[in-house]
Amino acid sequence: MRRALFRDFRMTLMDDDFTVPADWYRSFFTAPVNAFWETMVPETATAADIAFVRRHAAPPPAALLDVPCGAGRHALALARAGYRVTAIDISEDAISRARTAGKGVPADFRRGDMRSLDLDERFDVALCLGNSLSYFPPEEMRLFIASLAARLAGGGRLILDTSCCAESLFPLAGEREIAFEGGSYGSVYSYDARRSLLKTKAALTLGGDLHRLRYAHYVVTSGALVRMVEDAGLRVEGLYGGTDDEAFAPGMPRLLLVSSGS
Repeated sequence: MRRALFRDFRMTLMDDDFTVPADWYRSFFTAPVNAFWETMVPETATAADIAFVRRHAAPPPAALLDVPCGAGRHALALARAGYRVTAIDISEDAISRARTAGKGVPADFRRGDMRSLDLDERFDVALCLGNSLSYFPPEEMRLFIASLAARLAGGGRLILDTSCCAESLFPLAGEREIAFEGGSYGSVYSYDARRSLLKTKAALTLGGDLHRLRYAHYVVTSGALVRMVEDAGLRVEGLYGGTDDEAFAPGMPRLLLVSSGS
């Protein structure tokens, strides 16, 4: 039954090419999408991320910025661990979920655009976890990293996370299929080599409803990301291929970059 459903997804999704709006992320993270990610990410993965942050950053009660924070799975765990957390996301639904889940937890959730941070505070730790760093072309990515660096207190740490480094993605898989309790997700990819842009078209079924999705990520090399961080005045402390602190190498599906200010 599920294989038949996946075949239907593939026929629905496939074509030679497709477009994705440049500002897709502004309206993408709706209730169904946020519910899907909450379903797909196990608590053990969040716990491993939190342990990594705590090993590589100042201990509680350090001031910590999480942007974009999504529905708050990292922000809430870090606040419960004693960090003074400020968390920002553009999705109204995500912020609502975070505030509901965090009743009684001392975390400050704010709705806002990660590229135009309206903050007076300085932070001991800044996090950008997930693939959100690659929503924007390299020139905007560089500006975003610089804005985070400017909001670090002396000696503060910046931790960046991406699965869209060229060393992680290539050779590129053509499609992905996932079945989970209560739904399924199927996607196909198109790569724009002129812009180093990975476009995704997906079909998400959740609770019997079908949601058609389009999104995109810009691909950079790990070296390009290092140069952006260094240009922001930070010192790169390490490149890791996962939360176990193994050094990043080609073929690893994830890059965690840890840097520090002066």
